Amino acid sequence: MSTETSPADGEHREATESEQSSPDFPTLTVTAEGVAERRQQVGTSMSCIETTPVQLLFTTTLASESEWEGLVNPTFRTHYPTIERGAFVDRLLGDLDSSAVYERQSSCPTEAPKWDLAIEAPAPEWKRLMMVFLVRDDRDDKDRAYQAASNLQQLLASGFANAGAALAALDLVDEYDLDHPTESFREHIENDIGGEED
Repeated sequence: MSTETSPADGEHREATESEQSSPDFPTLTVTAEGVAERRQQVGTSMSCIETTPVQLLFTTTLASESEWEGLVNPTFRTHYPTIERGAFVDRLLGDLDSSAVYERQSSCPTEAPKWDLAIEAPAPEWKRLMMVFLVRDDRDDKDRAYQAASNLQQLLASGFANAGAALAALDLVDEYDLDHPTESFREHIENDIGGEED
């Protein structure tokens, strides 16, 4: 059997491979913790399946812009960015190397109510993510920085970003002398410090 490949297919494949191997994408670590149902065959009977709820914890690094967009809706056009929590958790469960099958307790493709997700990165990585990868219009640097700070504010309000995002936003406000509220950023940093002391 022969397979034909159009030039467009080749370009798409090269672009995908280039993106996946790009060393320039910021280091973003995602922690996902929650409950799944583990289904496993017991004995030799195919009809005997044991189902057990298990608590799982994943730590993974987003390696490309497409992986970021698979977790967070990149438009930021709604009040809060859409977090594709359920689909992301499903991918993690599907990648488990096990004789058992793991499934979320919710079948909704976008929601996973019993799972907690957190995206962590140092402030410079959050800044680079926004300014290099996500804010891509032709406005001047100050306008782009304002949009980046607003995007970080939405991520923080959604409860998924760590204090590094708040520090990145404050850096942008200071570096570009932005007329942007900073109270919420300072609150996130104070809460993060308070949580570490506890």
